[in-house]
Amino acid sequence: MKNIILATHGNLSYEFKATAELIVGSLPNIKCFGMTKDKSATQGKKELESLIKSMDESNLIILTDMYGGSSTNICTELLLSGHEFSLLTGLNLPMLLALVSGDSSDKSVSELTSELEEAGISGVINVGKKIKERIKNNA
Repeated sequence: MKNIILATHGNLSYEFKATAELIVGSLPNIKCFGMTKDKSATQGKKELESLIKSMDESNLIILTDMYGGSSTNICTELLLSGHEFSLLTGLNLPMLLALVSGDSSDKSVSELTSELEEAGISGVINVGKKIKERIKNNA
């Protein structure tokens, strides 16, 4: 299994993990980081870097909640300083479930992150628009 860090604003990462565990069971390979208003950027970077250093970066995927957000910016800085983990932003539940259900030892990090990107995008659906199209097509 890949090493995973969920890094978000507030406690969102912990809630994503708890929700995924409701669906699939225990996920010991997922660690969480929350950037709160009580944490400085320096503290956040130190905490996140400590989590990263405790894992094999070639097998590490970090999912963040928002491009341009604090957690993503810290991870970007770490990548620019020489770290070698994979970073995806725009975390949503379909993406996370695709990760925990699609991870296997024979799948590379690159293959898995491509699948996650697609799952995250596919998880965004305008339900109101779909209903209107269906009604229009059935009329």
